[in-house]
Amino acid sequence: MGWKSLDAMATFLGLFLLVFLPLGQAKTENKTCPYRNQNLSPIEGWRSAEYCMQNKSDSCKKYILINTGWLNVTKEDGPSFCSGGCSDHTLAVLDCIKHVKRDYKFVNRANVQDLNDTIRNGCDPTQGMHKAR
Repeated sequence: MGWKSLDAMATFLGLFLLVFLPLGQAKTENKTCPYRNQNLSPIEGWRSAEYCMQNKSDSCKKYILINTGWLNVTKEDGPSFCSGGCSDHTLAVLDCIKHVKRDYKFVNRANVQDLNDTIRNGCDPTQGMHKAR
């Protein structure tokens, strides 16, 4: 082999790596910060929304948001949910879902805004679960 053929092979290999190596890295999904993913297809958006819901808080093990849209918060649990940081955590998870999949619907057909409104109204001291009996 001559120098010209070696140069041609090196050039080809360099261009090949330059073009195709970044393509493999572009699809890496960020499971801990799903809002950083490029959700170019509906399936990627759904997956990122699922990653948002996998963001759990150690202090809110009883009130975990899952794809059903049900938080397992009773009226008796309301004060601890609202003041214990669980409402803030759940609102942050909902915000993450809103950023990765704007049209996300839970199994109970509620959307992100429905759950946001329910939590905010339920934790409002003037009208929600904190209201004196």
